[in-house]
Amino acid sequence: MEGASPVQSIDRAFGLLERLCASRDGLPIHTLSEETGLHKSTVHRLLAAMAARGYVRKDEDTGRYRMTTRICELSAQVVESLDILQVARAPMESLSQTTGETVHLVVREGDEIVYVHKVESDVSSMRMFSRIGMRRPMYCTGVGKAILAELPDEEVERIWGASDIQAYTEHTIVTLERLRDVLDSIRRRGCAYDNQENELGVRCIAATIHDYTGAICGALSISAPMLRMSDSKVAQLQPQLMAACAKISRNMGWRGCPR
Repeated sequence: MEGASPVQSIDRAFGLLERLCASRDGLPIHTLSEETGLHKSTVHRLLAAMAARGYVRKDEDTGRYRMTTRICELSAQVVESLDILQVARAPMESLSQTTGETVHLVVREGDEIVYVHKVESDVSSMRMFSRIGMRRPMYCTGVGKAILAELPDEEVERIWGASDIQAYTEHTIVTLERLRDVLDSIRRRGCAYDNQENELGVRCIAATIHDYTGAICGALSISAPMLRMSDSKVAQLQPQLMAACAKISRNMGWRGCPR
């Protein structure tokens, strides 16, 4: 390892860690050397340093090196420190600036959604009635329906039965049959719409955010007055919204396939 720069040494160490993490039974030094192209003495020095810090251990019977749970302890600390609001703030501001529209972040709490952050559009003179801390049923909002679309049918029916179903506008969904049809459309499309169902004159497009386990940890929406939200405008906004949700999900630890 003589002559190697500190950055090169770190890169080599991470390369070894990644290979050991991918191996169920551990790997001997000669295999790690062949797979990485590093000299055996270099591999041995790096493994010895990682073993000293508790990240790997050597099986004395087989000579194979294995990962310990130390790296799991670190990842658990990282996951526990993740705050969706902290992670989502910058992407939301960027999305609002790029689209010129208002962006909302909600989280699910029980059978409702709660607005936890809002970035107002600089170009719109219209102010929506949504506010931080406001609760709404899932069935009448784009963000709520985006979440419902990823839940099992039995859970959707349970939430519907536990909700106080009422028509907030003349466009609000008020039957379970209609909701089921809309959720099927959301699953095919990959995002949800709110066509004046929660607030007259306002149209939204929404999609979900996932955490490191793949569970839904929130949802994001772009909202604007109907006069600016034609079908063609909504189609233009969809990839931008999906990209923002994917970025936030990645930063929350999700490594699943894009929807």
